[in-house]
Amino acid sequence: MKRDTPWSRRAFMQGIGYVSGIGLLNKIAPVNKMPEAAHSCMAPKTGFAYVGSTDEVGTSGIHVFEIRGDHWKWKQSIPSRSPVSLLLHPNQQSLYVVNEVDEHEGLPRGTVEAYRINAHDGTLALINRQPLSLSGINPRHATVSPDGNYLVVAIHGGGAYNVLPIGPDGALQRVSQIMKEVGAGTHPVYQASAHPHTVVFDAKGQYLLATDAGCDRINLFTFQNGRMMRTRQTLSQPVSGPGHLAMHPSGKLFYVSNTLDGSIDCYRCSDEREIRHEQRIATHAKTSADEAQHIVLSSSGRNLYVASDEGISVWEIDPITGKLSAIQQWSMKNRSLRTLILSPDQEHLLAADSSRHELLSIPIHAENGKLGAPSIVANTIPSTSLAVKYI
Repeated sequence: MKRDTPWSRRAFMQGIGYVSGIGLLNKIAPVNKMPEAAHSCMAPKTGFAYVGSTDEVGTSGIHVFEIRGDHWKWKQSIPSRSPVSLLLHPNQQSLYVVNEVDEHEGLPRGTVEAYRINAHDGTLALINRQPLSLSGINPRHATVSPDGNYLVVAIHGGGAYNVLPIGPDGALQRVSQIMKEVGAGTHPVYQASAHPHTVVFDAKGQYLLATDAGCDRINLFTFQNGRMMRTRQTLSQPVSGPGHLAMHPSGKLFYVSNTLDGSIDCYRCSDEREIRHEQRIATHAKTSADEAQHIVLSSSGRNLYVASDEGISVWEIDPITGKLSAIQQWSMKNRSLRTLILSPDQEHLLAADSSRHELLSIPIHAENGKLGAPSIVANTIPSTSLAVKYI
């Protein structure tokens, strides 16, 4: 069990010995350098990166880096239990962390944490930690409403969604709604019960899309006055296990990576909130059961990026049908890319390499969406989640 036990500062720093010892978090080793002329025309992006990680012996925490272009400098490490999902408040002043644990204070439930971000140096200070509903174990993902007033958590182990109000100071309040899921899928091991995986708000905060890996289904919830209400439900292919979900900027399309067969599905959502399946892509990527490939949509809505052990597959999106066509298989030898996000300026993909324990910045070609040569921006222990803000 992932027990919620206290950490001493000494034990934590021993677990991430490179912070105080060999200093790997400060090591910068760029793979690809742009020509000097190109550098002189552009001011380097500045900001802060937040990296959630768990090493081979279970030591976990959040690491803060200062960003200056392709050079990330380590600033802070703090203990946090199994930080599986990190996300920023819309005002960029708070960071929220989903702790994938199955026990807190002797009870079977996971937790979520709120941190205040220092505007000057990006460092974190804990605001509060809030337990989820009873039996809400091993939460997997969360999303903040566009108005910044609510956090919605997908609880994988407990088969439920929790809604938590957010206070004016960024603090998480107690769970205000529990949306329990029932049912099961076909796979006898991984689909014995409902397993909510990912939940995403639309741009206006009027509805939520959510995947259920345990029941092979996609849920659509309306969201009003801090309350979820189920509106639509559609089944995916049996034994697919819907996982990560990315919504198209148009709000009419969304894409899902499946945990059990490694496929990618395209869905269309009508103005009446009807969900229709449009396409299934067999990626043939190596996946571990119960672990979906991370997917990212470009802000233009023209490209979809899918991370796997083989690298990143780049897909072009048809502007009319939303269907996918492969345009690039980007790969680097002996790497395993799992965590994948889009940089705030939309010009790079940021990826965590779980095999080499490196964080990569990969440029996106503005014209066709293809990926260029990466830079290693930082070294860290195995990373499970990323969040980045520019200033």
